[in-house]
Amino acid sequence: MRPVFKGALRFLGILFLLGLVVLAVVGIIQSGKTAEKTETTAAFSFDPYSENRFTAVGRGLLVSADSGLTLFDEEGKLLFSQTVGYADPLTFSRGKTAAVWSQENSIALMVKETGETVEVGLPGSVLTGRVNEQGWGIFLAREGGSKGVAMVVKPDGQPVYRVRMGSSYPIDADLSPDSGNLALLTLQGEGCHLGIYSLNQETELRGWTGEDEIFFEAEYLGGNTLLLLSTEKALFLDEKCQPVGEFAFDGEFLKDYAVSGEGFVVLALGRHRNGSAARLLTLDRNGRELASLDIQGEVEGLSAAGHWISVLYQDRMALYDPDLQEKGRLENASGVQASLVREDGSAIVVAGGSATVFQP
Repeated sequence: MRPVFKGALRFLGILFLLGLVVLAVVGIIQSGKTAEKTETTAAFSFDPYSENRFTAVGRGLLVSADSGLTLFDEEGKLLFSQTVGYADPLTFSRGKTAAVWSQENSIALMVKETGETVEVGLPGSVLTGRVNEQGWGIFLAREGGSKGVAMVVKPDGQPVYRVRMGSSYPIDADLSPDSGNLALLTLQGEGCHLGIYSLNQETELRGWTGEDEIFFEAEYLGGNTLLLLSTEKALFLDEKCQPVGEFAFDGEFLKDYAVSGEGFVVLALGRHRNGSAARLLTLDRNGRELASLDIQGEVEGLSAAGHWISVLYQDRMALYDPDLQEKGRLENASGVQASLVREDGSAIVVAGGSATVFQP
């Protein structure tokens, strides 16, 4: 998911880190009324910078910081460590590829699970980036003489499509799973416009306009269904840009979300603007509610992959299915910085300069 609504990462002392790593290795999974020891299949070790960001790339782990990038494979083997000169690097991962960029730099990277990196040159500083399941990339960037540009690149970084925006500022963009269409979200008047572009033609293929609504995210949610998120609702559009479902938050406030699950989105909603989340909610690709779960405690992190959801609370980490049935739990998780669930339900649990794999 995007780096939005995330709580600040907390730096740990060395002695506490050692104790936490032991707990992560021999912690207890609680599933229903049963409990068994966790299994750890890999151990990762890296410099514990306070600004570290963590991203699952396929089954591996990417650690990004101002000082550079470090990528590990699923067994914890170091694939590469390099300096990239990004200030406050941002990431987006899908499938076996991650996009990495800085909003102060005109060069983006696509990082593959295998350790291969591809540079993507943009005409101006990068606003945001995405990759799809096939490893294609879409980047929004500033460009002199226009409001911005959207550029689609192949897995080898070669540009294949470009949309230059002369009158509307770009907000977000995504590529369809088959790499055939570009979805481009822009500001328009007091609202926004979503345009669909076929990579085989220059002009917009079809579109949808929200006259008095501003959405901040547009993302393909399996197949050709598009999810639009605002601070007030989740809107679902079909391949013809026709609304097929909507979920209004109705007085609740969006605290966090994850869209990388298979055909569903999970939301953390709170009752107060400045308070913590009060419940988890899952919606299918038509906007229908799958499940709702009242929760206690601050949500520190949320991730989804396949049919799994990981929720990191202040004192524990829990794994759920899309029906929000708990499938595993790690107790004594205070100080854990990130929990990144993978498609098989295992989760990479990060604490300071170490990470282990939690198996349900």
